[in-house]
Amino acid sequence: MANRPAGRRYDIDALRVFSFGTVIIYHTSLLFGSKGIGQPSDQLGRLMDLIAIGSHPWRMSLLFFISGLVTASLLTKKSVEEIRRSRTRQLLPPFLFGVVMIVPPQIYFANRYANPDLSYWQFLKSYMQSGLTLEHMWFLAYLWIYVFVWSITFSRFERHWGKISSAFVSSLTGAKLFLVPVAFLSALRVFLYPVFGETLVITSDVYAHVMYFSMFMAGVLLCNESRFWQEIDRRRWVSLWLSVISFLAIAILAMTLPRGQWPELLVVAARVVRSIMQWTAILALLAFTGRMVRGPNRIVTYLNKSIMTYYVMHQTIIIIAAYYFAKLGMLNVWSFFPIVIITVVVCFLVAEAKKLVSVYFAAFILKLSVFRKAAPKSPSPEAAG
Repeated sequence: MANRPAGRRYDIDALRVFSFGTVIIYHTSLLFGSKGIGQPSDQLGRLMDLIAIGSHPWRMSLLFFISGLVTASLLTKKSVEEIRRSRTRQLLPPFLFGVVMIVPPQIYFANRYANPDLSYWQFLKSYMQSGLTLEHMWFLAYLWIYVFVWSITFSRFERHWGKISSAFVSSLTGAKLFLVPVAFLSALRVFLYPVFGETLVITSDVYAHVMYFSMFMAGVLLCNESRFWQEIDRRRWVSLWLSVISFLAIAILAMTLPRGQWPELLVVAARVVRSIMQWTAILALLAFTGRMVRGPNRIVTYLNKSIMTYYVMHQTIIIIAAYYFAKLGMLNVWSFFPIVIITVVVCFLVAEAKKLVSVYFAAFILKLSVFRKAAPKSPSPEAAG
């Protein structure tokens, strides 16, 4: 197999789009699972839980891993300071816009079931006074923090970075490719998660920060390590089967025995199996995408340029669509696909509208600057005299 780190990683572009796509599917499925607001249709409703069981362990971890890969790949074109500035421009404006403008409607419509007479302006006043919440914007905030921490760390240890990367990839050869990461992730899940949980609150999310920052740094360190990519390709089928078997084990357990009835030892075992699925699914996706995607794809290229808009908008659109489906008495498991389609279409329209606004605004600024340069200057008093 060719050493994939050379050149643009079209496989990573495709996997990035796929991962964000699973976010839309995952958040829609939550409407109809055992804890959702929809009306589950007997076993079909319970089957919706399988989407969460099968994607939640690895989905965001993979996105942070990919973000680390992309960040490290920029070092061939930009300095660390330039990367930090460009990432700040990419992440903080949509984060702030999302928290202030996109999240409030999401919370309002999610709570209209319990408060149908509450107007949006009444809600907004109360919401602003009680404090803003991040909702799904947490990913943008966490990623910016990790980029910032990486930039400081890299600047401090730049001379030794190659040795650090080489030592890290050496710890992931042979069976250690599975044993070391699974042991680490299992320790986090068994010891940290029961204490801290996943709060998605920046200052208290200890478990999530340790896990996601580790995934981000793993992506940074492994970006240009050909040995790692060759190793995961050689062991792609092992990764695939381990991920499938571990998923089936957790799915069967979740479908046959209510979570509250699990003995403590079974909970620990399930967390270890979950960690196996988390890591091996990531390896399998990286390996098989690397084999299947060898060149550019127009759809992937287009979506990569718009993916931030899709991410910022998707969850609010899902919640609003679900509210109106419920109002029509149609919010059941069969509305899953219509809501996914509506979400994608609205995200597409918003992304296109954003592009048009950007083009027209840039043209307006250009014309304004040309007009100012061409405008005759008023004569000075001395010249007039």
